[in-house]
Amino acid sequence: MSSLTSRFKQLSKDTVIYGLGGALAKSVGFFLLPVYTRVFTPADYGTIEMLSILVSFLTMIMVMGMDSAQSFYFFEQKSNGVQAQARVVSSILQWRLIWGTAVLVVAMLFAPLLNAIFFSGTISWMYFAVAFSVALFNQLMSQSAEVFRLLYKPLKYICITLFHSLGAAALALVLILVFKKGILGFFLGSLIASIFAAILGWWLIRDYLDWSVSYRNWWPKLLRFGIPLVPSGFAMYVLISSDRWFIISLKSPEELGLYAVGAKFASVMALAVHTFRLAWWPVAMDAMQNESEKPLFRVVGRLYLGLGIASAVLLTAISPLLVRIMAAPGFFHAYPVVGILAWYPILYGFSLIVSCGIWKSEKTIFAPVIMGVAAILNIFLNAWWVPSYGGIGAATATAVSFLLWNILAIYISEKFWKVGYDYLVMICQIFIGAVACGMILLAYQSEINWAMGCAIAGVSIALLGVSSISNMNLRTAIRLAFGR
Repeated sequence: MSSLTSRFKQLSKDTVIYGLGGALAKSVGFFLLPVYTRVFTPADYGTIEMLSILVSFLTMIMVMGMDSAQSFYFFEQKSNGVQAQARVVSSILQWRLIWGTAVLVVAMLFAPLLNAIFFSGTISWMYFAVAFSVALFNQLMSQSAEVFRLLYKPLKYICITLFHSLGAAALALVLILVFKKGILGFFLGSLIASIFAAILGWWLIRDYLDWSVSYRNWWPKLLRFGIPLVPSGFAMYVLISSDRWFIISLKSPEELGLYAVGAKFASVMALAVHTFRLAWWPVAMDAMQNESEKPLFRVVGRLYLGLGIASAVLLTAISPLLVRIMAAPGFFHAYPVVGILAWYPILYGFSLIVSCGIWKSEKTIFAPVIMGVAAILNIFLNAWWVPSYGGIGAATATAVSFLLWNILAIYISEKFWKVGYDYLVMICQIFIGAVACGMILLAYQSEINWAMGCAIAGVSIALLGVSSISNMNLRTAIRLAFGR
């Protein structure tokens, strides 16, 4: 148990380190909800969300796996010195400037068509130009910040990301509230902040930047590494974005606006899971090398799923109160999707635990296949459920798709490296959580019955807590949780 305890101690410590900066940077948008929901109508918010989804699509195309390529070749060239690493970083930056600009130009040519399809021709060309430019400059900024992570300098990484997040928020507020720029001001603030954050980041990391020559000779090698990762990125984009495409196409910008606000509340769960993933991955990679550490995966899987689903149930129960406090009255009906949308980040994090056999056996070819199957199901379910159930149907489709991803991942992973997860317990945890969330929402839909919702949440959370640690005594569970 001492080895297991040390793993938990390391995981807890890394979670705090990774989480602090990310929480500060990514929580800015959440805390601005009281302002944005009072300035923008649900239709305006829906327009912002759809433009953001289009920006995400362009970002995926611009990345081309270069983020992973930079990480790999940066360490590969470490023994050759800073100049060799600078060649890697500079070649990727040169590629991003050329490729990103080309993608931006082509995207602008399609702007009139996108305007007609998604916005009924109601927004101007300038909106697309500013929003799409955000994708390019965000990539330039993020590359400089990622170099600091590779150099194990988290403080500078956090400084750049915080500078960008806080700057974008401040500029957007000034442009929206003072200069009355509305939706355009929202994206213009982000664009200006990205430009200045990129300049700051590259100035701080200038030792790894070399403009003396063109490093296009590196591009074939970088692309061979990065392009095979693109299908996985596309599948993930479909999984987390197709719900928005279907809502705005089959419903309305108003409904998408409500859905987007609900997603903001659920993003609290996504932030926690992202922090866990960053901390868990190096621990898992190390533990995979030792057969005796299989119990770590069983314990973490059971504990993570139980506590994660309990958090989703709690978020479902308090969602009406959260939305009422943080958002304008016109957005109150966003609360039903909050708890449902919390499931997909939980299941996304869980996949990193149960797919360990795929990574250990180096059978990574299965990763994009699994994601692709889940993405196809996601499209099918959205097309089926969104017309009848709107945002609730879209959120449920996403959660079910991520559940299928986990089922396929654990099945294939166990074929290559059998961990022996507690399947029955995990099935019960999912069943209890799904039933509890459904019953709470039904109680609230008929009448805001806080007593009933709290009772259901309390019982289900207690059951999930017990199921998470039933094979460990309480003292051991506390010692594992706090690393003592």
